[in-house]
Amino acid sequence: MGMGPAHLGRVAPGRGFASERMALPQVQQGLQALGGGIVMVPGTLNLLLDLPFVGVLPFYVTEADLGGVIWSDHAPGRKGLSIGRALIAERYRGLVLRGDEPAYPANQVEIACEVRLRDTLGLADGARLDFRLVDSFR
Repeated sequence: MGMGPAHLGRVAPGRGFASERMALPQVQQGLQALGGGIVMVPGTLNLLLDLPFVGVLPFYVTEADLGGVIWSDHAPGRKGLSIGRALIAERYRGLVLRGDEPAYPANQVEIACEVRLRDTLGLADGARLDFRLVDSFR
């Protein structure tokens, strides 16, 4: 499993939008395929990184790829999501997502994971969390 450098940031509050959309079967299936067969818990954790994100997210998906209206009603400037596999807190498998809309903050990522990170790690807003991008999960 090739790993990139650690990215560190603080958990930020979200709006709950991803939980609802990630529960859609076509989104679950698409993310599971990108995650190498791993089922992601619906929802994302917003992470504001200490530095602007400069990692490479090798996958790109559009609403057409996922088969429906997934975000255009919420983020009309977004054409797609860049996605990469990641190891979160050195032990949990997940996906790092970034929207391509112009207003998307340079230091923000959203994390989908095989566990509910807030509950599993006891994370409150402002808590520190790290991840490393990986080529694959073993």
